[in-house]
Amino acid sequence: MTSTQIPDGYRLYKAPELFPEKIGPLYFRRDGDEYEFGFLVEKHHTNFNGMLHGGMMMAFADEMMGIQVYNAIGKRPCVTISLNFDFIAGAKQGEWVTLKSSITRQGLSVVFIRGELLVGDKIILTADGIWKIIGR
Repeated sequence: MTSTQIPDGYRLYKAPELFPEKIGPLYFRRDGDEYEFGFLVEKHHTNFNGMLHGGMMMAFADEMMGIQVYNAIGKRPCVTISLNFDFIAGAKQGEWVTLKSSITRQGLSVVFIRGELLVGDKIILTADGIWKIIGR
């Protein structure tokens, strides 16, 4: 993979020796307080049919939606307590996948978030999650 395949403005998401590096490489870009995450579908992200593996989609959404929640709550610890997915379409090797997500509600101890994985303008997965704020 060359950096020319990664859209402008994206930087490598680093998490040395942690889970995100096992499923990566993953990327992010920031515009003020807004984050967008993405990855280029590589062979190791695919299943036997040559399509993006559903487990990769779920792991990516869980990790990156969690980062968005973490940033939104002042970088306090939080954990996923519920995450529901709907698979809409597939992605192939060489395609760029982005996650766009937004917090839909925030309470004192939980945060609700909705996300979409996209290839271009095509939604390939939707996710609805709840994160628990640790220590609340």
